[in-house]
Amino acid sequence: MNSKNKNIVINSIGILFLILGIGAIINTIYCDCGYAPILWICYIALVLIGIGALRKDDLLVMSQLNILAIPLVVWSVDFFYILITGGSLLGVADYFFLPGPIISKIITTQHLFTIPLGIYLLYLIKIKNKKAWSVSIIEVGVLFFASRFFTLPSENVNCAYYSCANFSLPIYYPLVWFASYFAMIFLVNFVLMRVRILKEN
Repeated sequence: MNSKNKNIVINSIGILFLILGIGAIINTIYCDCGYAPILWICYIALVLIGIGALRKDDLLVMSQLNILAIPLVVWSVDFFYILITGGSLLGVADYFFLPGPIISKIITTQHLFTIPLGIYLLYLIKIKNKKAWSVSIIEVGVLFFASRFFTLPSENVNCAYYSCANFSLPIYYPLVWFASYFAMIFLVNFVLMRVRILKEN
């Protein structure tokens, strides 16, 4: 792919993510869901990936993939399980199959393609910075405390109060939340960096 076509593809992906992210935020407000859902990590990440694409900023794109990759894979597995079997597996994608506005469902489908499209975007931009994990850690920390301070337990934004899956955890929940996110971030970051190294060799 020549440089001109590559830039067109990168910018197109960036605009798509920006539209999805901003659209998700506007839709949340329009549906009278209050302002709390604006803090959802996936909404913010869509906007940041879009900005990262337009700026050709691998640090910004990769830091969001570190955060989103495993949760979105889990959501996708749950989604296809429900779609195929009609039963609930983990409970994280159940809401998609409940009656609701069609625009919300269209936006929610980003869970299925954000990671493959984001990885392709990262492939086009190339990984140059090795500190994306640190941005990811800071971001989830800020959003956890923002979710706890500015939203209600009944809203459970970013699953900050209790598990979004259909099972509970018996130990101190914030510790589990941070341990889980840190583990996911370091694992995804390691895999992406490893693929980068292998590709360079």
